[in-house]
Amino acid sequence: MEMRPMPSNYDKIRVDNIIEYGQGTRHLSFLGRLYTDRTHFIFELLQNAEDAGASRVLFQLLEGKLEVFHDGRPFDEKDVRGICGVGAGTKVEDLTQIGKFGIGFKSVYAYTTTPEIHSGDESFRIENYVRPYAIEKRNMDDSWTTLFVFPFNKEEVEPATACREISTRLRKLSARTLLFLRRIREIEYKLPAGMGGVYLRDETARGSALEVTVIGQNNGEDESESWLLFERPVDVPEPAEECPRQVSVEIGFRLQRNEGEELEEVARIKDSPLVVFFPTEKETRLGFLIQGPYKTTPARDNIPKEDDWNATLVRETACLMAEVLPQLKDLGLLGVSLLEALPIRMDDFPPGSMFLPIVTSVRDNLAVNELLPADDGSFVSARNAKLARGADLRKLLDHEQLRKLFQSEATVKWLAGSITQDRTPELRSYLLNELKVEEITPDSFARRITHSFLSIQDDEWLLEFYGYLSGQEALWRSPRWSGDSGGLLRSKPIVRLQDDSHVIPFRADGTTPNAFLPPPEDTDFPIVKRAIASDEQAGNFLNRLGLLEPDVFDDIVERVLPKYSKSDLSLISESEHEADIRKILRALTSDSEVGKKRVIQKAKQTPFLKAVAPVGNLAYKRPLDVYQESPNLRLYFSGSTDAWFLSEQSMASVSPGILSDLGIATLPRRILFSDGLPPGVSEYSTRAETIENYNLHGLDDFLQSLEAVQGFEDKAKAALILWGYLKEHLELDSWFFRGRYHWFYYSAHSKSFDSQMLTRLRNTKWIPTRDGSIEKPRDINTDQLLDDFQGAEELIDALGINQGVGWRASSEDDNKRQHANILGVSLEDIEFLKRHPDEFAQLKAEIASRNSKPTFPTRTVTNPKRRQERITDQLSESPKKEYEERERSVRTTRGAIDPSLWLREQYTNDNGQMVCQICKKEMPFRKRDGQYYFEAVEAFSQDQLPLEHEAQFLALCPLCAAMYKELGKKDEAVMADLRKALLNMDSLEAPLRLGDLETTIQFVETHLCDIKTILEEIGRSED
Repeated sequence: MEMRPMPSNYDKIRVDNIIEYGQGTRHLSFLGRLYTDRTHFIFELLQNAEDAGASRVLFQLLEGKLEVFHDGRPFDEKDVRGICGVGAGTKVEDLTQIGKFGIGFKSVYAYTTTPEIHSGDESFRIENYVRPYAIEKRNMDDSWTTLFVFPFNKEEVEPATACREISTRLRKLSARTLLFLRRIREIEYKLPAGMGGVYLRDETARGSALEVTVIGQNNGEDESESWLLFERPVDVPEPAEECPRQVSVEIGFRLQRNEGEELEEVARIKDSPLVVFFPTEKETRLGFLIQGPYKTTPARDNIPKEDDWNATLVRETACLMAEVLPQLKDLGLLGVSLLEALPIRMDDFPPGSMFLPIVTSVRDNLAVNELLPADDGSFVSARNAKLARGADLRKLLDHEQLRKLFQSEATVKWLAGSITQDRTPELRSYLLNELKVEEITPDSFARRITHSFLSIQDDEWLLEFYGYLSGQEALWRSPRWSGDSGGLLRSKPIVRLQDDSHVIPFRADGTTPNAFLPPPEDTDFPIVKRAIASDEQAGNFLNRLGLLEPDVFDDIVERVLPKYSKSDLSLISESEHEADIRKILRALTSDSEVGKKRVIQKAKQTPFLKAVAPVGNLAYKRPLDVYQESPNLRLYFSGSTDAWFLSEQSMASVSPGILSDLGIATLPRRILFSDGLPPGVSEYSTRAETIENYNLHGLDDFLQSLEAVQGFEDKAKAALILWGYLKEHLELDSWFFRGRYHWFYYSAHSKSFDSQMLTRLRNTKWIPTRDGSIEKPRDINTDQLLDDFQGAEELIDALGINQGVGWRASSEDDNKRQHANILGVSLEDIEFLKRHPDEFAQLKAEIASRNSKPTFPTRTVTNPKRRQERITDQLSESPKKEYEERERSVRTTRGAIDPSLWLREQYTNDNGQMVCQICKKEMPFRKRDGQYYFEAVEAFSQDQLPLEHEAQFLALCPLCAAMYKELGKKDEAVMADLRKALLNMDSLEAPLRLGDLETTIQFVETHLCDIKTILEEIGRSED
């Protein structure tokens, strides 16, 4: 006959414990105050059931007590002694021990003083925390092995309060409570009002991982979650006798279905507390769950990061992470959603952070291993990955072209197209800043382009390339102002010729083409490959780029003039030269201003004109080196050897205007040089100084030859020629005698000074006087001047000739004063302005700038239908605007768009001025980087424009931006009127009311086309 187990000897245990803990029990009363949340004992009971191998647990809450059932291993005497004992480390601040779960059962004393246990042959009640007493056995359903009964008899807690608090805790249980339990498969709770809930756990092997499904019903609402759990064993150093020798760390990823594509993916969880079998109060901010037997305080409100064991568990979890990522890849789960679930928000993990080793493990593995999803469905390491700004770039360049573009030995791949600033801003930031993935923008792509790269691409790709460039005008735009080189692709060999060679579109002047569109007939000109130019989209781009079929002007610029830049001009026959001159003259008398400008620009720098020197020798010279023939110029340059006169018989009857357009001078030229700054002019400068000093061509030779002229009348005649030239120059340019000095000290400065030629003229004897002598200008007065030298008051003043006392000066002063009075200004004010020319010029410039509006830029739409289709396609890929609640509402989807860059391109005119769309004035100031400061203000609110796009923004000065946001966007009627106006307008200005101000918003054509398309598309989607 089998011996039935006997219950434990409760009397002996009680006596032993009295000896161990003493007669009094007040010192054990802290056991009910271990937790800030006293309902936390629910988790302790679950852990005890898990340790006992239970598969089911039932919490049955009654009005005056809580009953807890489980089907685990029944109690034996060791369990009785354990539950009635108080082990070491029971102070609130003490740490739990490795392999144990707090002090477990003692936490029930928050609500009861006499817990009861019925398990197997054991039935006893505990009094005074450590003293067991035998009680009558309670019958249970055969499915249960253990029953805990907790009467609500704690003096400090009313039964109703206990019932309410425990009820709240049980209702807050979730399916996730079961996640990291290995044995318990079901948790059920029942409440006094008949409500309750049940949670179930199921697991299946999935590779080396466990897929765990936890489902439940809480007060009639269904819950369901799927998780993927990975674990790694960790050896316990010097384990105690009752502790395991090996424990595990675990990582859990939440699985979900992508509603749009019905694909399984990993999802980031919002709250990710550290789990020590159950959630603690320690937030990891990892985006997934990690679990392990960390040492905690009994209240589980602190996990000391300095503890060696805890640090070991973190390091082991970091190692587990390195093992998990390739497994997730094999399982088909390593997508963008998983990357977003990883610790990529670096602000959450400052130096010294407890979980930084896990963060570092993720970063290091993504950097060197092929774990990032690529656009072609494969994977790539961060060091071989590129992030594209826009889908068009990914479509244009495959991985082999990327490799060649970046001259890489390894395969280079695009990252998945779903990684954008709009959709995944934090992931994009992590890739760029932490993994150092390079983002390829249209601009950076263009900078990478080389001749060798383009030359190996086929014609089909080049057609796609031109199609891409059609929407990237900033890359190839023409120059807008002096010194502006235009789009950077204008200096790249992007044009393929008929012989498959490549050339840059234009020469250094920015306008002369290196290639032409092919004409119908054969030609010797370099032409774009016919197979490419015949494509409609490519032809449209090349036309917008500025390439045309060759014409007579091209013939002159490309064929005629270049002959004269060669070294051996003797090969050009007289008849050929005369034919060339006639062809050039026909071009210069045509009606095409653009063509004439091209020819003149090229001709000025080409030595194609026959010219003769005073000594009689002939040579080909540039127009800028040649003078028109005249007796006076011959006389003036008679002592020079470097003056050249036009010697073209076929140009004898050409109008002076054409000769002047070519730069053939009728006056001695002013020669610029960069030294000779007068004493006292120099200033302290922190940057390189610039000196613009001037001499007059042939002046030194003329003054020297004047000394050799015999006879006063001949000297006077020669001097009068110089006098006339100086007078005419001064009439054309009042600053003719002034040099300019530029320096920098905190900001740019400049001032004028007397040029070297003026100093030379003032200090040389060359002025004939009435007494028959030749004098320096400063040594005579106006009364001594010959009659032919009278009446040039500005020249007299510039040369420093003193005013005489005769009637001329008096009459002249009276005449000046009379005219000044008629104009309403005093003669003294006029003289004051003459003495301060620099300040007066600056004042005039400031007033002109203040009162005049800049030219509003123009951007025409060459193919409206295609542009509308492109905007519609972009909108289909644009995400909806999203905001995230942080300390304030933060917009998280603005980013692949760069409205500031886009607007700056649209609203900068050909003079380099950026213009406000409302006041139409130049933006008020430039930033330190030289760019204009302005505000990119969204035209409408999120309700009216729910998607992201650059064209939805306006370029406004700070004042107009403030008015628009306050008086426009906050007024629904104003916004409705503006929307209606934009949809129906046939001009480039939309009426706008801002408070009492009636004004307009002006658009360039491309911007208006885009925003109208967006409004129309959104209107259709709303319908």
